[in-house]
Amino acid sequence: MRLKDLARILIICCLFANTIGLIFITEWFQKVFINWQHAIASGVLFFGIECFIFYLLLKPYLSEFALGKVFGWKRFLSAVLMGLVVWTLTQVWMYYKIGTNPQYPSPQKVTKYAIIFLLNSFPNALFEEFIFRFLPVHYAEKKGFTNQQLIGLGIIVTFIFSLSHVTSYLFRDHTDLSQLFSALVSVYFFGMVFLFVYLLTGNIYFTTLIHAFDNNKLLLINTVGTEQFYFYTVIFVSLLWFSAKEAKKMIS
Repeated sequence: MRLKDLARILIICCLFANTIGLIFITEWFQKVFINWQHAIASGVLFFGIECFIFYLLLKPYLSEFALGKVFGWKRFLSAVLMGLVVWTLTQVWMYYKIGTNPQYPSPQKVTKYAIIFLLNSFPNALFEEFIFRFLPVHYAEKKGFTNQQLIGLGIIVTFIFSLSHVTSYLFRDHTDLSQLFSALVSVYFFGMVFLFVYLLTGNIYFTTLIHAFDNNKLLLINTVGTEQFYFYTVIFVSLLWFSAKEAKKMIS
């Protein structure tokens, strides 16, 4: 894969995401999207189209990726385990810092959340993490980029990542034009956090879980102010994970 090939894939995916966002211009679709079951069905349909387009784009380069290793079950189980650690530490730190106890939602709300998470939040986050985190990092490693070059590439890719949300903010979330810039800056910040976490852990499932939970902020609790503590905890756990990997390398 050449740099222009990577750029082409990223830009096409960005344009496709913005094209999907344009659907929300229609009043008819906005009414359909209000119903969460219809929203899930629409999300699954768009995700399927997205995957098909991406497969066609990536097909010439599939031999370059060890996808079995990237998406292995051990990595998935490690990600779930570390995700539970993040969730638990977030509750503990919030309790001791501001004295808030977890406020658990009803079983019905958890069921609804799980369906949305498994069919929409997680697969879409996995798709974005593969495109905007795995691909550029893999490319940089194959080309022998220095850390400075990798960071530079990450900055550019994350900029494209933030731009892919423009129409969603404008037409789905009805963000005012005066607030669009700050919204995109927020997306950019989170994108850089996801990149940082991926570089530390090397686990695409973990960054996907972090991304998906950020997109759907229930987090299985209703406690106010969770997000700040959540990201502090994510970075803390990622640093511990990285330190453990480095220590293991030194021992072996």
